[in-house]
Amino acid sequence: MPEHTPAPTPGRAIYGFALFLLFKTLFFMYVVWAFVPTSLFDQLGLTYLPDKYFALFIPILALVAVTLFAFIIYPSLALAMTPDVDDPVTISDTFTIVRCEYRFPDGQCCLQRVEDPFTTGWNAKRLCAKHCSRHIEQQRTVRVANFCDCPYEAHCLLRKDPDYLPTLRNKDPIPAANDINVSKVSRVLYARQ
Repeated sequence: MPEHTPAPTPGRAIYGFALFLLFKTLFFMYVVWAFVPTSLFDQLGLTYLPDKYFALFIPILALVAVTLFAFIIYPSLALAMTPDVDDPVTISDTFTIVRCEYRFPDGQCCLQRVEDPFTTGWNAKRLCAKHCSRHIEQQRTVRVANFCDCPYEAHCLLRKDPDYLPTLRNKDPIPAANDINVSKVSRVLYARQ
């Protein structure tokens, strides 16, 4: 039998029964202490018992603490760990294609795919591997026009034949799919007219 198992064992049965008897005894002593008059305890020589006020104060304090935790502290912790409503993480998952947000001097975007964007926690990486370095030299930055988002490398025509893309220019190809920036969509949909 494995050492760490939740299965019942004779030792656990004995400890469980002992704890059951202990708590029954403590509850009985609490009820006696709460309802028997203090004068009777004084006659028996028990003069160092706590005040009867604590017989009500401790259970009420425990209930207030549980209620405070259940309705204020626990939901507050959950809200503190939740990302903001306008954070892209709320509408994305591990299959989301995140594009590089680097802008070239001529104003165009890089739009290369960011590999593993969510490895840093809640916030997605915003730049691709070429632009994430802090020491970027503008002269050496080169735009790559032929990028591929194919999930299976074996089926990708662009990876098999890099000269495949120029042949499509004659055939009017379908433009590549891009993720739409949520803020741009909101501006278009909810713009005041």
